[in-house]
Amino acid sequence: MKLKVSVFLLGFIVLGNAQDTFEIGKIIDSIKISESTKETFALYLPQSFNHTQPSSVVYIFDPAARGKVGIKPFIKASERYNYILVCSNNTRNGPYERNFDITDRLFDFTFSNFQIRENQVFLAGFSGGSRLASTIAVLTNKIAGVVACGAGFSSNPNHVPSTQKFSYAAICGNEDMNYVEMIKTKRYLQNFNFTQTLITYNGNHSWPHEEEILKAFDWLEIQAYKKGKKTKTDEQIYKSYQSNYAVAVEAEKNERRLQTIENYQRLLDTYQSFYDLDSIKTKLKNLKKDKLYIKTINSLSKVLEEEIKQTDKFNLRFSEDYKNPKKVNFSWWERELGKLRKLENSKDSEIQKMGMRMRYKIFARAYEKSSPNLNQVNRLENNFVIQSVRWFIQNLIKNG
Repeated sequence: MKLKVSVFLLGFIVLGNAQDTFEIGKIIDSIKISESTKETFALYLPQSFNHTQPSSVVYIFDPAARGKVGIKPFIKASERYNYILVCSNNTRNGPYERNFDITDRLFDFTFSNFQIRENQVFLAGFSGGSRLASTIAVLTNKIAGVVACGAGFSSNPNHVPSTQKFSYAAICGNEDMNYVEMIKTKRYLQNFNFTQTLITYNGNHSWPHEEEILKAFDWLEIQAYKKGKKTKTDEQIYKSYQSNYAVAVEAEKNERRLQTIENYQRLLDTYQSFYDLDSIKTKLKNLKKDKLYIKTINSLSKVLEEEIKQTDKFNLRFSEDYKNPKKVNFSWWERELGKLRKLENSKDSEIQKMGMRMRYKIFARAYEKSSPNLNQVNRLENNFVIQSVRWFIQNLIKNG
């Protein structure tokens, strides 16, 4: 493990040398880290940025090294909370050691060129970038918070949080192939009394909308205040409460039952130390008695259990086919995909979502195996994954 993050370990704020040379309120892509490397990053400085004062920073990790793409969903949060946004054009899904080295150089450059509050460093990522962000937070234990979008932790047990002190805001669409994983991640962290929340929304496996990102940072800001890392006025706390109360009311108005309960529960957990929220407690109690909510939550529980079984079945079959590429039976896969398509036509919305999640989960498995950044395969295995990816893409387009 080579990740140094030396600027954090020094425990002081580095005075920037060049921070007043970048345009504010605009995504700047691509800024060179040095003349000796081809590594670059995208940068966004909020309208209220002041180069003479220390700032909070959000380092963003996109799984495909798309700096500008990674920054866009965070701009609204940046403007509200005055965050510097930084997204590498070089970290991508692949070996962690490579990404650690790139991140070290990125941290060195940004801490040398900007005044950054060392106790106000946030990490965020989508998919494999989410796993990278969480891993860095775990290994350094110097991060204020993580925004984990569409994926949980690395498969390496040393990369999984337990006693670390950062706050963890997970965001996941209910059609995302990693939806079940994110629910498991929440339950795991709850067992450690970890400061965490899970924000779900109607969407698939992609960067969340800026409103979902803003929810995460509203929550992270309050956690930072509770931990004594940020100051807040009574007016700022109340404004945050009102904003998130409106989100819960909107979900209730649109009869998004699971998200309604989720939003009111987060509202209660986050703000009950500031206000008397007995009315929210009563509302939650009544909402949980609603027949349609009970029906939905029961359906979801059964669906999640079935999805785990189906995932295990497909993973086992894919592994067998991967090891024996000459014996692949695509007719079997065609039949199974046909079954999943039928699920998507179910009258039960939770079953529909499971069908969508499963289809893309299968495709992602094949696509992941085809990535030279993640796998080294022999010729027969390579032919199999190439054929699999092509076949799954054709079937997903044809039947999606």
